[in-house]
Amino acid sequence: MVWIFLSVLIGAAVFFLEMRKIDAYVAALALEESRDFERAHGRFLNNPDQLHLERLREETREHIKDEHFIAVKLYNRDRELIAEANHPAVRLIEEKISRHRLDITLIDDVHFRKFFGSGGQIFVMVQIPLKTTGQETAGYFEGVYKAAPRTMAEIKNRILLSLLQVVVIIFFTALVIYPIVLSLNRGLIRLTGDLFHANIGMLKVLGGAIAKRDSDTNIHNYRVTIYAVRLAEAAGLQREYIVCLIKGSFLHDVGKIAISDRILLKPGKLTDEEMAIMKTHVRHGVDIVGHYDWLKDAADVVRYHHEKFDGSGYEVGLKGHDIPINARIFAVADVFDALTSRRPYKEPIALETAMRILMESRGSHFDPMLIDVFARIADSLYKEISGADDKLLENRLDGLIDRYFPTGHQKRAPG
Repeated sequence: MVWIFLSVLIGAAVFFLEMRKIDAYVAALALEESRDFERAHGRFLNNPDQLHLERLREETREHIKDEHFIAVKLYNRDRELIAEANHPAVRLIEEKISRHRLDITLIDDVHFRKFFGSGGQIFVMVQIPLKTTGQETAGYFEGVYKAAPRTMAEIKNRILLSLLQVVVIIFFTALVIYPIVLSLNRGLIRLTGDLFHANIGMLKVLGGAIAKRDSDTNIHNYRVTIYAVRLAEAAGLQREYIVCLIKGSFLHDVGKIAISDRILLKPGKLTDEEMAIMKTHVRHGVDIVGHYDWLKDAADVVRYHHEKFDGSGYEVGLKGHDIPINARIFAVADVFDALTSRRPYKEPIALETAMRILMESRGSHFDPMLIDVFARIADSLYKEISGADDKLLENRLDGLIDRYFPTGHQKRAPG
């Protein structure tokens, strides 16, 4: 389709240029015919005797019979009208003649103006000074020139030939260039895909590295991401927001990179001072993802996944639906995985016990609607994910990534 667009665009430019040439061509024809008066009668235009005056008027009438000039006026050097003739065809274009009349005083220079009649017929209004052999102004010629049928045919053929040449040249050029452009485009798509997969790989690597700091495996990140996406699907979250959720799930604890092992890996309960330091991982995480445009839409999960539905969470203390939906979804998935998975400092608890804890926190820690949705899918989801080996979980996660990650723009998740 590109070659058609180029044909139209370049064809229009060629048409404009050809019309400019045609204007000059028709004006030259009109000028040449007007010179007949100059050569034959230039010396008689001023103070002609009655005989020459009659001859001028007669030849003026004769001149319009071939319908080249369909209206003619002759003036002497004092700009006094001395002869005039109009072909009957003038009546058909009187309005156009009036509209395109040259609104200038007769001067010693050539002026013309083109206009179109019915059927695209070309007319040219001309004003031409008539000179003697000594190049003195003898008078003025004013007329309406009508391009002859043969001239009109030549003009149409010339335009059509020029446009046809443009179309043919562009078509064959496109045939030559298209495979090259297609190859380059495929290469660009391939490179874009490589870059995209590199970004996803970095998400997995960075998220997994953080997860391994307080766990013996990075599989926590895989499980919690799968749990979050499945809950989002069951809750009817739109595709573009699930993209943001996946990014946020990978990087939810990226700020823990700034927390010392003394606090992060402490087996017992943290002191108030240590807990205050631990909570700063949220701020560090937001700062990290905020420096990269592609990760900014992960900020909702990173910043708000420790908020609670009743407003008692940290670090902002948002309440209810002021907490972004992705953060509310992830909070359920994160706590569920923490309860049902093995950690260096704890053993997993049974599904029934974990669900009872979640239900007890319905409306306080968690969004009641999301807890109700999760309760419907928890049993089958737990059986599928909790006991799966690392390879199976990675395959499940890669399937979600291939399904949801577009290469275009992603919108920020709603509140």
